[in-house]
Amino acid sequence: MQNQTNYYWNSDTLEYFKELYAINENDYYRKIEEFVKYECDLEDGETHQDLMVDLINKTQINEEY
Repeated sequence: MQNQTNYYWNSDTLEYFKELYAINENDYYRKIEEFVKYECDLEDGETHQDLMVDLINKTQINEEY
């Protein structure tokens, strides 16, 4: 089991993806992948997948709560 790392995301980035998720889920996933691939710098042991999962977890709107 891998350690769950908490990454820092700019509040504007989080808000943008939260709004996009509410509007168009397909674009949301595509743009997260593009954002992580082209705009994020990987550090020791990180993968693009790690960053995508963390960003998705922090931006998906859970309407159950």
